[in-house]
Amino acid sequence: MDLAARMQSPKRAGCTSRGQPVWPLPKAIALLAWLTACTTTVVPPPSPTEPRPVFILDHGRHTSLVLPHPQGLVRYAYGDWQWYAEVETGPTEATSAVLWPTRAALGRRVMEAPPTAQGVRHALKVGIQHLHTICVPAADADALRSRLDAIFRANLATAKFNAAYDLEFVEHPEPYSACHNSNHVVAEWLQQMGSGVEGSAFWAAWEVEDSGCGEP
Repeated sequence: MDLAARMQSPKRAGCTSRGQPVWPLPKAIALLAWLTACTTTVVPPPSPTEPRPVFILDHGRHTSLVLPHPQGLVRYAYGDWQWYAEVETGPTEATSAVLWPTRAALGRRVMEAPPTAQGVRHALKVGIQHLHTICVPAADADALRSRLDAIFRANLATAKFNAAYDLEFVEHPEPYSACHNSNHVVAEWLQQMGSGVEGSAFWAAWEVEDSGCGEP
């Protein structure tokens, strides 16, 4: 598969073009079991201009992304508002988040640490299962950070800090759903920085084909 094909949006079986579920519940459960076993492969841009490291954080079920920041690092996450910002994680909230679009949240946290994998690990106050490093063009990383910061500033009136995730959340304009969850959104952010993404991106099961950082 060539790079252009790889850079298409991750396939979301059973979802509309707007990321909304369209399957009956029994099929949704069967599809969920299949999707959770799938791995999503990231293909960083080859030979990026002014390569800059970015970090994919696998938290087990969801994913967040860390970008370089003038003060060190900045971490972003996307998710269901009730689940992440309000910490309402009961069965009702879980069912709502899976079956139909809900209010979404954008999390952000600036960390004073060097832009290295070790720096990320030392700065984090939450657990991760895996940390993946890729290199992308510096201009693309800066552009993504600017877009996310603009969304954050535009919604500061809704700001809510959640110590459990060590993130400040604001409302995100794009609704959350099973077909537009934290992993899908991180995949979209990676694509916006020139990376290809292969797989459903439904679950936080990431592989990196090559870091793109010129390492052997």
